[in-house]
Amino acid sequence: MQKIKVFFKDLWFIKKSILINLGGITLLSIVLVKLLMWSLNYYTLHNESIETPDLVNLKVEEAIKLLEARKLNYIVVDSICRGKGLGGVIKHQNPRPTKQVKESRKIYLTITSYAECTVNLYYDRLIGRDRSYVVRYLERSNLKVGKLTYKNGGKAKNTVVEAFCNGAPLFIEANARSGEKPPTEPKKVKQNAVIDLVLLKGEGANPKFIPDLMCDNYDAAEFTIKTSQFNLGTINTSGPITDTLSAWIYNQNPAPGEIASMGRGIDLWLVQEFPEACKETDEIKNIPEKIQQ
Repeated sequence: MQKIKVFFKDLWFIKKSILINLGGITLLSIVLVKLLMWSLNYYTLHNESIETPDLVNLKVEEAIKLLEARKLNYIVVDSICRGKGLGGVIKHQNPRPTKQVKESRKIYLTITSYAECTVNLYYDRLIGRDRSYVVRYLERSNLKVGKLTYKNGGKAKNTVVEAFCNGAPLFIEANARSGEKPPTEPKKVKQNAVIDLVLLKGEGANPKFIPDLMCDNYDAAEFTIKTSQFNLGTINTSGPITDTLSAWIYNQNPAPGEIASMGRGIDLWLVQEFPEACKETDEIKNIPEKIQQ
């Protein structure tokens, strides 16, 4: 009997020890989890975030002040050509504006270049090439095609033989008979510069008819003039013009149908609203369409 009592007493002691140890382990686990959560909150600023400001179109100096006030860092990762604008202007940011980020987060910025961007032009990409090829090449290079001047001679009509920028020659066709060699080094010009071209009329080139630009908008008229191998002349306006490209042609000189040499300038008169005289012409043109309906 005494042995039985001793056995159960020892069993209860063991059970009690196990429960105490389990309780201690549980309590220690809870404390460790709490400490872990607290440390995560401390190091990651849990439930504390900062809204990224809108930095686009701000100067870098202005953006730095905003970022420092919010305890955010920044890195300029790229620059793009500034065009007609200023250098050091932010054009893109990552993360985007109004995004929630943590303190000290880096904001990646793309800004406009402080130096003006230039384009390399090569002799063999301009001289001796067809006009349509050269126009596409210049436009892809972020350059503008200016005045087209035609000169007599040449077998291939519309072949480019000279190129100018701001009145200064870029390339002149080399005279192979006198031993001149085409230049291989590129010429640097500012992006968005206007390039004037001199082209050949070709053998037996005849004068052309002036296109009818009346009642066209300026954008369409400019395209027609250049593809017809003429030049844009003086632009005259009647009343305020808020958008030149969408303005309408109500007069031109020379008149439609006149004969002129290639490269002749065509003067235009613009008005913002669709001319009354053009409405009557437009209605007459649409009569067959209305009858079909």
